[in-house]
Amino acid sequence: MLPGEARRVAFSFAGFFLILCSYTILRPVRDEMAVRFGADKLQWLFSATFVFTLLVVPAFGAVVRALRRDRVLPVVYGFLVLNLLLFLAVFAADSSSVAAGVFFVWLSVFNLFVVSLFWSRMGDCFSTAESHRLYGYIAAGGTCGAVAGPAATAFLARHLATSHLLGMSAILLAVSIACVLAVPRNPEVNAPRPTGGAVLAGIPLVMRQPDLRSIALLVLCYTTVSTVLYIEMVRLVGINFADSGERTSFFARIDLAVNAIALVLQLLGTRKVVGRYGLRKALPFVPLLLAASSAALGAWRDLAGVAAAQVIHRAGEYAVGKPGREMIYTTLDTESRYKAKNLIDTAIYRAGDAGSAWATSGLRAVGLDVFLLAALPAALLWAATAYRLGERHDRHQST
Repeated sequence: MLPGEARRVAFSFAGFFLILCSYTILRPVRDEMAVRFGADKLQWLFSATFVFTLLVVPAFGAVVRALRRDRVLPVVYGFLVLNLLLFLAVFAADSSSVAAGVFFVWLSVFNLFVVSLFWSRMGDCFSTAESHRLYGYIAAGGTCGAVAGPAATAFLARHLATSHLLGMSAILLAVSIACVLAVPRNPEVNAPRPTGGAVLAGIPLVMRQPDLRSIALLVLCYTTVSTVLYIEMVRLVGINFADSGERTSFFARIDLAVNAIALVLQLLGTRKVVGRYGLRKALPFVPLLLAASSAALGAWRDLAGVAAAQVIHRAGEYAVGKPGREMIYTTLDTESRYKAKNLIDTAIYRAGDAGSAWATSGLRAVGLDVFLLAALPAALLWAATAYRLGERHDRHQST
């Protein structure tokens, strides 16, 4: 690292560690709630998540429009901490399926906003050249937190109530605010005034810019594969495990495997792969693996096979997919990073979830294979889109 970068990376690493630890403490619990709700009814939860996202995105856009950029993160994160404390009180008094469903939806939206906003903040703190060298290390901070979170849940869920886990998550998220704000803004970035513009200005930005359109399509393909794998895993876990604690433990072990593999790849591989081969070869690698996995699962599947595909899918996203997309965002303007990016990472992402969940339900209802007819084509389109997007970025960087 160059002089002065170590401190900035350290605070960024710590902030992302705390953010992802806060979220992943709760994720295995959310997934176990999905099993209780029923794999054949998950499309309703995904649809509720999409609708809730549509309601939240304009509110978030209003915050971005009204506040200086350096104030957006502490305001939004502080609001989410208050939400967690409210859920803590609810779960201390009520453990109904309605409360579980509401929490599932909220946590799904919570994850998208905190991660997206963190990377938007990083775009104000690091230049494009710095992002290529340092984002892999920063992303590893999140992966370390995503290892620590499910590890803690796997142990503590047997001894603590859900409300206690929510309290731990709220504390970690609150501390992350201080860490992220300790990272100084890059002086090359424009002064952190409000970004202005319409609340939903991200929509015309996505329609107008080729890179944003490609990212949006890539995200839709990603969510299609993700939803097919998730619904199938929830179904198989419900069949194979009768005990709630065993289901939570299984989901926590999957999370640990995903994040441990992603951590190794981020620390040892992301920077080297991108530096040597460029994004045009790095971004399509995981979807090509998933295309092969989908074809195999279409012919033969069990819980171990679906879990293995899920590990490849999520570890590849954390190690290569997400850092790669963030590298592309550093070449775009401020409105694209804050408005279009958050539109893609929230509303478009959840629209993909809901649409693919209903498509999965419909294909199953008529006896068709979701892996061959949904996951496989989506993975192939994802790989082709990723190659074209990465090629444009590499060409731009070489000029």
